[in-house]
Amino acid sequence: MKNRLIILFALLFIACGTSRSQQTYDEMLNDVVQNFNVGTVGGDSVLNVFVQKAQANSVARKYSNPAMKEEMMFDLISEYLQAGQTDNAQQLYDNMLEYAGQKYGKICPMKAMVYFEKAHLYKQSGDIENAIRMMQKSAAMFEQLPKNDFNRYKDAMEFLRRWRAAASSDGPETN
Repeated sequence: MKNRLIILFALLFIACGTSRSQQTYDEMLNDVVQNFNVGTVGGDSVLNVFVQKAQANSVARKYSNPAMKEEMMFDLISEYLQAGQTDNAQQLYDNMLEYAGQKYGKICPMKAMVYFEKAHLYKQSGDIENAIRMMQKSAAMFEQLPKNDFNRYKDAMEFLRRWRAAASSDGPETN
């Protein structure tokens, strides 16, 4: 366990080595360290699974590339979801929204996709109102982005149609 924590702290040291003040990803890693004994994936703690995936010899290269940083964020969210830690996943989605806003601006594909994924997480937990609200944000953002293979505007609108229909057919008794 000590070796894995040393590796994690080395990751944090390398990631913090830049002089930039925007360290949202490092704050997320700090959150992981604080919650490393909570939840398991395949019998191992979420932190251990995450550290195992981040090999020490390639950390500097991965963290210097924003796309790899973002991929690691999504991987960590996936690990939290597998461990049943939806609250931590929601918090990391919020951190990703902040990160995307700082890195890419108010309207960007990453924010649209995070809203899209966060909507599905709300839906899975039975919170249809927040699911609809998040999907509306996703659709509004996708609508402003270039239409290409990565644009999920039509998907977002279809989910909104289905979820609104389901919510209205459930009636006020189920809310």
